[in-house]
Amino acid sequence: MKRKPLTIITLMVLGISSLSLAEDISLVIPESRYVSVEVGATPTQRNLLESVLSAHIPESLKTIGAALKYVLHPYGFRLLNTEEALPEQSLLLSLALPDPHRTLDPITLIDALKLLGGESFEVTINPVTRTVSYTLKKDYQQFVSEADIEQAVKNWTQKNQTVSHYGPVKPGESLSSIVTVAGLKGVTLDQRMVQVFEANQQAFLNNMNALKKGVILNLIPHDSAILSMSEASRLVDEHHHLWLETKVTP
Repeated sequence: MKRKPLTIITLMVLGISSLSLAEDISLVIPESRYVSVEVGATPTQRNLLESVLSAHIPESLKTIGAALKYVLHPYGFRLLNTEEALPEQSLLLSLALPDPHRTLDPITLIDALKLLGGESFEVTINPVTRTVSYTLKKDYQQFVSEADIEQAVKNWTQKNQTVSHYGPVKPGESLSSIVTVAGLKGVTLDQRMVQVFEANQQAFLNNMNALKKGVILNLIPHDSAILSMSEASRLVDEHHHLWLETKVTP
C-alpha cells in the first residue's frame, strides 16, 4: 500500500509546532573554535515573578505595605493603590513588618509576595498592568469586622501619606528606592528623582547614583522645577552611564 502524502494542513501544523519549539530554545553561536555563546532571554527575564531576590528591607520601612513597594520596584511591578484595591487589603498593608521577613535571601519574587501576605491573604497578580493586590481568604474573614477594615484603611492612608523628608540614608538605599517608597505621586519616577537630586546636591557625590550615607533628603522641594518626562529620562540615563564609566563610589 502506498503511503499518502502529508496534507498541507498537516505540514502547517508541523511547521507551527517546530516554530513554537524553536522559540523556547536559546540560540548558541560559536565565538571561537572552543567557545560558544548562548543568545536569548533567560528564564527569569521571561518570567519576572521567578526572579531570585537577595534583599534586606531597610529599618526605616516599618509596614508590610512599605516592604512590598520596596521589593516590587526593581521588577516593574507596583502595589495596587488603596482606591483601586479591595478595602480589606489595608488590613495587611498597615501591619508591622515582622523582623524575620526583613531579610529575603534567597527567594523568588512570587514566593516573597506570598510570604509577606502571610497565611490569611491571597496574592493576585495582574500580568498586563503588572499590579499586585491582596484579598483576605474566606476562612479568615470571620476574624475581622467592617469597622476593623475601615480603621485599617484609615491607618494605611495616614502612614502612606507623602513625607517631606527622608533619612538618615542607610547603606544599600538608593535615590530611586527612596523616592518609590516615600509615596511621591503626580509625576514619573525619573522626574521626581531629578527634582530631589537637584534640590539635595550636597547629599550626592556629583551623581544621583552616588548618594551619601547618613544624609537627610528634602523630598518635596517646592522651589524646584520639574523637567518634562523626556528630559528627566534623558538625564537619569546620562547619570547612570556616567556612574558606570567613572565607577563613582559613595
